[in-house]
Amino acid sequence: MTTERRDGMSLAQRLRHEVVTPEAIYGTILVTALIVLAEDGESDFSLLVVVVATSFVFWIAHVFAATVARHGKRGDKEIPLGQALADAVRHSSGLLTSAVIPVLFLALGAAGALSEAVAYDLALVVGVVVLFLLGLLAFAERGSRWYWCLLGGLATALLGVIVIFLKVVFH
Repeated sequence: MTTERRDGMSLAQRLRHEVVTPEAIYGTILVTALIVLAEDGESDFSLLVVVVATSFVFWIAHVFAATVARHGKRGDKEIPLGQALADAVRHSSGLLTSAVIPVLFLALGAAGALSEAVAYDLALVVGVVVLFLLGLLAFAERGSRWYWCLLGGLATALLGVIVIFLKVVFH
C-alpha cells in the first residue's frame, strides 16, 4: 500500500490538511482561554459543562455562517443548501475536535480519577502543546529542517499563549 494518492499528497500531508485548520487553531485558543477564565474554586465538572456548551455553540454559529455564506451561486456553479451544510460541518469540525483532549482531562478530574487541580493544569497545558504540534506539522510539511520545525512549533505555541492572554485580558 502506498502513502501517495493520485493528487500527489502523502498520507502525512493529507492528515496535516485535515488536522491543521483555522478552526482547529481557533478552537484550541478558545477552549484554552475558557479554561484560563475559570473562576477560582470552580469545579472541573462545571468547567467541563461550560467548555462543552461554549464549544458547541461556537460550532453551531460557525456552521450556520459558513452554510449561509457558501449556499447559492458561485460563478456558474450552483451550491445547494445540503452541500453547503455538509461542507460547513466538515470544515468547522476543528472547533469541536479541539475540545476533546481538554474535556477528557476535565472529565477525569470531575470523576475523581485525577485531582481537580491536576486535571485543570493538564487541560490548560494541552492547548499550548497542541498549538506547538500544529506549528511543527506546518513547518514539517514544507520540508523544513528539524530545527526550523521546532522553532516554528515554539513560535506557534508562544503566539497562542499571547493570544490566549489577550483574550483573557480583554474578556
